[in-house]
Amino acid sequence: MTRRIVAYLIAAAIALAVIVYTLHQVERFFLPNRDAETTRSSHAMLKLHDARVRERAKLAAIEARLGRAVAGERTAADSLRRLLATGQRVDTVKVLQEIATHDSSAARGCSLVVLACQRRADSAEREAADLHRQLGAQVQVRDHRCGIFAGVGPAAWVDGDVVHSRQWVATMALGCRVMRLPLLP
Repeated sequence: MTRRIVAYLIAAAIALAVIVYTLHQVERFFLPNRDAETTRSSHAMLKLHDARVRERAKLAAIEARLGRAVAGERTAADSLRRLLATGQRVDTVKVLQEIATHDSSAARGCSLVVLACQRRADSAEREAADLHRQLGAQVQVRDHRCGIFAGVGPAAWVDGDVVHSRQWVATMALGCRVMRLPLLP
């Protein structure tokens, strides 16, 4: 009677292993390189990140340079206004034209600063969205690592015509993990 139960347990374990293996093969057939492609894409995004940071740094430098130019134009226009208000400059029409020129240059510079700032913000938001999408894909990558596995538990084996079993056996095996059971490490 004990032999029959052990034989059924062995047959059930073999059937379970065949089912798990078959499911894994079916999954590999329909999703052949998704995990590898996701990992390659993540590495590419890491390399692309440095280029995006350099682009944003260039835009920030342009923004700062334009900001200084705008400040200079505003200062020049304000000083001309002071000169006109205190009476140090009496050629009113010419001074007003110079003030208008400085003010319009400052306004153009401000619009360029805003455009550079917008491009930097768009680049950062686009990268954040790409990273969010990639992280979502990366966390779905399955672990198929190979190595030495150890375990403890009941075991049964056949030696010729004799079926042996033990309640507690420590095992070590060399192989690759086919699937990971949820809730287990």
